[in-house]
Amino acid sequence: MNKILVTIISVGLLTSCSNIVDYFPEKFDGNEYMKLAELSVLSGMGTDCNDNIVKSMRYNSAVLMKYSEGTLKENIADIYAGIHAETVQLTERENPSAAYCKIKRKNISSLVQQAMDTFGDRKK
Repeated sequence: MNKILVTIISVGLLTSCSNIVDYFPEKFDGNEYMKLAELSVLSGMGTDCNDNIVKSMRYNSAVLMKYSEGTLKENIADIYAGIHAETVQLTERENPSAAYCKIKRKNISSLVQQAMDTFGDRKK
């Protein structure tokens, strides 16, 4: 009887805590962090809309977004999607002003830095 009771309690606890893994940090991913670092460097390389740099920023953000779709939790994927959306807006803007480029790049740089600060603290 005791074994049955222990089994029932154990099953109840396991099923009630099935989403508990959502609260544990993802394992550290060096590939992901490297792409974030590259994006951080690119976004900090000036304030203009240099075509090559802006395209590289968009590429790196697209890689992060695609990578996170299949390997990381949804909240991380949403962060990368937000960064990518900012880079897409920057690359698709026709004849952007210097002020627009400066503000967008600063926003992207800030978002990337926040992601690095957050995700760099995960277990290595």
